[in-house]
Amino acid sequence: MISMNLQRMTFRVSCGALAALFLTVFVPSRDVACSALYEMWIKPITPAPITPMPETTAPARSVLLIADFEADTDSFVGRSGNEVLTVSDEAALSGVHALKVEGRTSSWHGPSLDITQKISAGKEYTVSVWVKLLEPEQAQITLSTQIGSGSGASYNNLQGKQASIDWVELRGTYRYLSTDFVSIYVESAVATASFYIDNVSIIEEDSLPVFVEDITPLKDAYTDFFPIGSIASGKDLSGLRLELLTKHFNVVTAENAMKPGELQPRKGEFNFDAADAIVNTLLEHGIAIHGHTLAWHQQTGAWMYTSADGLPLSREEALENLTTHAKTIAEHFKGRVVSWDVLNEAINDGLTAETAADWRASLRNSGWLQAIGDDYIEAVFLAAQEADPDAKLYYNDYNLNNQNKATVVYNMVKEINEKYPGLIDGIGMQGHYDLNTNPADVEWSIQQFISLGVEVSITELDIGAGTDGRLSDDASLQQALLYARLFSIFRQYKENIGRVSIWGLDDGSSWRADRSPVIFDRSFRAKPAFYAASEPDAFIAEHQ
Repeated sequence: MISMNLQRMTFRVSCGALAALFLTVFVPSRDVACSALYEMWIKPITPAPITPMPETTAPARSVLLIADFEADTDSFVGRSGNEVLTVSDEAALSGVHALKVEGRTSSWHGPSLDITQKISAGKEYTVSVWVKLLEPEQAQITLSTQIGSGSGASYNNLQGKQASIDWVELRGTYRYLSTDFVSIYVESAVATASFYIDNVSIIEEDSLPVFVEDITPLKDAYTDFFPIGSIASGKDLSGLRLELLTKHFNVVTAENAMKPGELQPRKGEFNFDAADAIVNTLLEHGIAIHGHTLAWHQQTGAWMYTSADGLPLSREEALENLTTHAKTIAEHFKGRVVSWDVLNEAINDGLTAETAADWRASLRNSGWLQAIGDDYIEAVFLAAQEADPDAKLYYNDYNLNNQNKATVVYNMVKEINEKYPGLIDGIGMQGHYDLNTNPADVEWSIQQFISLGVEVSITELDIGAGTDGRLSDDASLQQALLYARLFSIFRQYKENIGRVSIWGLDDGSSWRADRSPVIFDRSFRAKPAFYAASEPDAFIAEHQ
């Protein structure tokens, strides 16, 4: 159960849960008696004289919330409404009960807790939850947070781990500058995974203040090269987040608001409110807009290509749904969006050199492919071109530094553009990298795509380097050096680079927040990666 007041007996919580939380937050030893916890947290406290805190002593972190499920579900609900949440005595990290989560049918399904009224804007919070799989025996489990609601929401992973039938802790830190709606939730890449959660806690951290530094804007360093981009959602349209965004970037991609499921959740019901708010606000600040995305296999209503009985729609109906959606969206934003990710992530992973030679055989077995066939790709590009002939049309995908996957995309774009000259204007390389990424592989793919006569953009750049939201000095330097090497390559091909967009405004709000992957930290301070991106060759010369 949950309480906001740890000094009054307003909640029921097991001794085991209290001990676990107390040990995690305050005490290095595990030899803590329940009686001591009772004296400290539950027994009415007589105020003691206040003495000044020594300058060398950090303020204690404030325990904001505890959920141990000993009495009830502690206000957790299913995100989709179809999950089955049960207080169960089959497994518990401490005490007797845990929350059992079943009935999931999609990766985003899971237990969620609304914490809007429990947090304060500008504060940083550490969230912890313990997870134990019921089935299967292994699965990726992720602790995430949602900021905002509806099509204006953003979704950020706090920490993900490979979980098993043993208890594992997920822990992450996030600074909430927007608190219109905030929730925490647990999800799994395995859509049908069932699991238990226990001993959920939220701690308010003592953290550095947030402000926008007076430094040379990154976009100014690239005036003679190419636009520098970032992403935006509803939380970025005011205050310090908008100030940081408009200071350093001159092109922005909507993080979620333009994805198919957000713009048309049900057939014929279009909702442009959140997307229009992003587009109109940023256009007022002189920022160009890149649209993301007209067609995708994720964040898309299954109704677009699947019948009520779960079978693929007829080719005609699915094709009508696809082209109608693409035309309606492109027409709505015509003149306000300079380019589109028309199709996102249509290629399989794990390709060999042999399979890469046949791009059709390398396509992801998506609902679009099943219902329409491989020509759904040219169909959606033709629909977008008809609706907005002035916008540049991109194919966008990840892992394109992998030569086999890059070869598939090369062959696909080459064939389609030979059939329809100039239909696909560009290829977007997402760029979700880590410290093992070889810049030479990235350059090889850029060269291959340029040879097709298309524009290349780095559309979703971030470099995971930290763990658990922490970034050591050494990892920070290695991250910065990789940013420098990549930006040095991008500069060499400036005539063919449409833009370079970093996928996240700051580490704390990145979808890979646990890996600290972008160029500003959680307090909006420029990291070494920022200076490496600004002056890559000089940074390499100084730190090699």
